[in-house]
Amino acid sequence: MPLIAYRPEYRIYLDEERNHLTYERLEELTLAPDLPHYLSDIARALKLVKPGFTLLCDLRRTLGPNLRVLPLFQASREMLQAAEVGMVVEVHSPQPSMLRLTQMLRRKVSLPTHQFTELQEAEAFLAHFRMRVACEQ
Repeated sequence: MPLIAYRPEYRIYLDEERNHLTYERLEELTLAPDLPHYLSDIARALKLVKPGFTLLCDLRRTLGPNLRVLPLFQASREMLQAAEVGMVVEVHSPQPSMLRLTQMLRRKVSLPTHQFTELQEAEAFLAHFRMRVACEQ
């Protein structure tokens, strides 16, 4: 998958054929005082997908919530909503604090989202979701 953004705190990959983005959040994001390129990286990635795209957020490596960048996360969810994301799948570590944080964000900006703790389960869910959407068209 081509790499769209490569930052110490996160990476964004594009699978153009499947109209799919993968976002990996890394440990460094936990302590980052700011993410100056975050929203522009998200915007650049969203220009490369079509409405109905899927997004896999791999959040397993995050050490905990970073409340300093919470407004950026909310803004990015609004951008996803405006770009008409078809499905968001989040893969969390079993750590409950990150799960609670993303649930709070979901209440602020509602996106079709499913949460998992195993990457393989999330990928299987997305494959099934894509097949269902393809059959409906």
